Amino acid sequence: MRIAVGQLWQETNTFNRNLTRWSDFEAMGVAHGADILDRFSETGELSGFLQAIREAQPDAQFVGLSRFTCWPWGSVAAETWQQIRDSFAEQLSAVGNVDAVYLTLHGAICSEDEPDLTGAILEQVQRAVGSDIPVVGSLDLHANITPRMMRSAYSLAGYHACPHIDGVQTGARAARALLWSLESGRRPTTYTRKLPMITAAESHNTFTGIPAPLYRRLEELERQPGVLTAGLYMAMPWFDCPALGWTVTLTVEEASDEWQSVVDDLAANAWELRACMEDVDRLPPEQVVDRALAVDGHPVVIGDGADATNSGAPGDSTVLLAEFLKRDSIPHGALTFLIDADAVQAAQQCGEGGRFEHPIGGKLSEFSAPVPFVGTVEKLVDVKWVLSGHICDNLPINMGAGAIVRSGDVTVLLCERSGPGSSPVLYESVGLDPRDFGIVVAKSPAGFRADYGPFAADMLLVDSPGCAAPRWSELSFENVNRPLWPLDPIETPEAAQWAC
Repeated sequence: MRIAVGQLWQETNTFNRNLTRWSDFEAMGVAHGADILDRFSETGELSGFLQAIREAQPDAQFVGLSRFTCWPWGSVAAETWQQIRDSFAEQLSAVGNVDAVYLTLHGAICSEDEPDLTGAILEQVQRAVGSDIPVVGSLDLHANITPRMMRSAYSLAGYHACPHIDGVQTGARAARALLWSLESGRRPTTYTRKLPMITAAESHNTFTGIPAPLYRRLEELERQPGVLTAGLYMAMPWFDCPALGWTVTLTVEEASDEWQSVVDDLAANAWELRACMEDVDRLPPEQVVDRALAVDGHPVVIGDGADATNSGAPGDSTVLLAEFLKRDSIPHGALTFLIDADAVQAAQQCGEGGRFEHPIGGKLSEFSAPVPFVGTVEKLVDVKWVLSGHICDNLPINMGAGAIVRSGDVTVLLCERSGPGSSPVLYESVGLDPRDFGIVVAKSPAGFRADYGPFAADMLLVDSPGCAAPRWSELSFENVNRPLWPLDPIETPEAAQWAC
């Protein structure tokens, strides 16, 4: 048995005006052929998939296609998307006949000229190997499910956890569905229901949050005979592309009207949650800092969802930084990070111990302005580390060159490139321990709770502008299907004929 594996993983924030280019994928490790298995077989979903297949079929042979991973950012440049397609075409030709294909995907990625890269790559692969060869994929639960994706894959398995700590398990679930197709020689049946709604990412916690009971229901369904995968995809809301909205899916061995009823019930329950999920406790910058300073203990972690690098924002907002710099005193100090390659270069010119006087942040988006920063370059660093926890396990991260600069009680880690804003390991990798600080900024709406929760004295959310802010009226949605709640005041899903 020969199974080909590949990856196309990036989450696109279409309101981030900066394009994702080939060099952004290279920074995270472009790989082809056997190099994928040599370097990344212990990473995330691929790890779980390979392990599950080997346990069931010890003699299975795996061959690599192409692997493209990039941290969430803006739309993929058209020429980069063409390079990705060309790479997959070349590798598909090189591997020859295979019995199946597995792709680890995100599910909300677009380019300048293609709104559905996930559907397009699945379609390309399925056409290349033939319709009788099973192609399966794994997805983030913020995937935006499209008809093209469903047509082009035998089955898709999505995360059940937010924070995303079940990548390995999701890969194993994709393997289970694939094995059924290989053993039965059949394509399963998938039932779907699209909901014309988007919701704030801060409320997407599947463990203790509002949607948690729905995800427990998915797990119950997958334990039932005849069910291969069950999914509830809450959609990346800052993805201005057609068919944006929540989706319920159920992939089963045998078609039955009963399963459509199950999907319809899940969709109805999800629809009823929409207003509650928009009711999130966020505080304006001045108030959130006041609240943090009043907490007995440290660190207090402030989640800046509007500038969440995990949601494809540029990570260079100066809103909280400006508030920190206004304060006469911050006990134990404040710690944040900014994506600013120009400021990193300026710090390098100053050298360690040198006086740093340079505007930082506010250069990659229109939502904040550069802030004058006068202080000291404490350390020049390379921001490279391995992410395990929310989003992935054993994922190499390369945020490029960096610099630690300090002004009074405010310490800033400047980075050349974007990376995980939810993990304390970002700071720890350059010798900064978040536990030592009074206030720590995580550029994440919800996932940061998984990694900071065990030691944070408190966790707060700031209400600030940004391209990942749930301030829907301030963002220009031009390509989504309408009506779409809460952009439009609709009372029932049936009011949106496009989703029915």
